[in-house]
Amino acid sequence: MTTRIEWTDETWNPWHGCRKIKPECDHCYAATFDSRGLHPAHKGVAKGGDWTGKITRSPDSVWLAPFRWKSARVFTCSMSDFWHEDVPIQWLDIALDIIEHTPHTYQILTKRPGNIARKLADLKRELPRNVWLGVTIGHPQSLPLLKPLRRIEATLKFLSVEPLLAPVVPGLDLSGIDWVICGGESGRGARLCNVEWVRAVRDLCIERRVPFFFKQWGTCIGNNPTPWDAELDQDAKGGATLDGVLHREFPA
Repeated sequence: MTTRIEWTDETWNPWHGCRKIKPECDHCYAATFDSRGLHPAHKGVAKGGDWTGKITRSPDSVWLAPFRWKSARVFTCSMSDFWHEDVPIQWLDIALDIIEHTPHTYQILTKRPGNIARKLADLKRELPRNVWLGVTIGHPQSLPLLKPLRRIEATLKFLSVEPLLAPVVPGLDLSGIDWVICGGESGRGARLCNVEWVRAVRDLCIERRVPFFFKQWGTCIGNNPTPWDAELDQDAKGGATLDGVLHREFPA
């Protein structure tokens, strides 16, 4: 499905449903969206903006969509977690087959990197070379996720420092990381993102020569009097310039 997410071209969701496990999950846009019941196939996966724990399979037309697309960057499982512990291993096996046999770059972002090695071992397979593997690091509590990510052999490893909820520098180690996406939280009740937290991530990326993509400030910061209001472009997501610069870097 074509998407408005700035760092990708398409989204692909062979299944829906998840469980909140990290601070970054608290205002999950996917749980809010699935609570509306717009997809009959995924009825009951979320209620009142929270996941119920149910995982549902998408129709075959969704599974086969990558075969219809031209070469693209594909954000995979934006409505779930590709490596969720409750996803049937057979679904995962078929999804990996589709990834291997289509000409796309699959951006798989997870909060469960500790599950990856075990699942691949169970399937007796390796991560496809056209997968970019990422983890969400928007809070110091999530920094330990870097360790299992580094254990996985992947063509490219990236971080989503979004929503950035607290300072992660110092503490963030970019060794072996090829790309960083950063941003504040948007949507109803969005939590504040401090410009100094973002600057620290940007400066670290510059120091380590890691491409830096700043997605958005988020809506909450634009609605609260702060010393850094001048940084904002007043659009629906609070703008995306940092010190007057739009950072939209991709890996080479």
